[in-house]
Amino acid sequence: MITQRQLSILNAIVEDYVELGQPIGSSTLIKRHNVQVSPATIRNEMKSLEAQDLIEKTHSSSGRIPSEAGFRLYVNQLLQQPDVEGHQSKLNLSTLFSENHYDISTTLDRLAQLFSDRSHYTTIVVGPDHTKSSIIDVHLMSVNANHIIVVLIHQTGHVKHLHLSSTLDVDDKTIIKLSNFMSKNIEAFLNDGNQHHIDSYRLMGFSDAEVTLLLQVYYLIKKHLASETSRIHLGGKHQLIERLNENTVTSIQPILKYIESNQITHLIDQVSDMPIHISIGSEIDRNLQGIAIVTRPYMLTQDIEGHIAIVGPTAMRYQNVIQLLSQTR
Repeated sequence: MITQRQLSILNAIVEDYVELGQPIGSSTLIKRHNVQVSPATIRNEMKSLEAQDLIEKTHSSSGRIPSEAGFRLYVNQLLQQPDVEGHQSKLNLSTLFSENHYDISTTLDRLAQLFSDRSHYTTIVVGPDHTKSSIIDVHLMSVNANHIIVVLIHQTGHVKHLHLSSTLDVDDKTIIKLSNFMSKNIEAFLNDGNQHHIDSYRLMGFSDAEVTLLLQVYYLIKKHLASETSRIHLGGKHQLIERLNENTVTSIQPILKYIESNQITHLIDQVSDMPIHISIGSEIDRNLQGIAIVTRPYMLTQDIEGHIAIVGPTAMRYQNVIQLLSQTR
């Protein structure tokens, strides 16, 4: 059971360690804080904190650093503080969305960069899963006789351009005819567009070349939907890369790989929709050390929502990050 004095000392150790980046000893605590007890008392309390696995000793110093459990206890206090959401809102997502002409990808890229610039940590914004939203329209655009752009419009407003190269020579009249057909029959086309044999399409007035092109478009769309996993908008990747050195390479390299894999998306999708959620070290992955992820949900519209995640060391300036995320609506 931790006492109030031990808790105060733990908080001081965490904050000094975040600020100074080095193990904290009793002399540092006395110099930096208005401590009303003797150095011997502080050392005894630090021994008690170490016995409770809240701080740990390093090999290179007589000072102590917070353990994962110590950081967890510290951030739990921050999350329990009243009015975490009560700060003046400084970033209106609806305004940001309109300023970027209601383009989802551009808005989320901008959001990731804004948070990285303000927090000085790498930021991930997980966008909506467009594979779960309906495609409400398909248009064909001709670049030249053998190159077509297939434009998919999702219910969320997301627009995707797919490129189709064909050995067939396609004229503008054919493009308009096929585009109108798919647009008017979008649901049936996407559900069973490959089921129509040539005779069925002929009865609809399509030539063999047009049938071939319809099937090419159908399989292109299906292939895209099956592989659509790019939902991550990354800001400030350099914040992690710049910390790479011989001392940090073993911890930061796995983090970079983790971010670039689908694992980070799965992790963020699984966090609760609490206003602020913090995952530390082995809570994220047993093979990851020295990393923390602070997340919160966001909503651009009723149909467009996801999570913002700020990724940094366990020695993160948590209070600043929590306040920054709380200023978003």
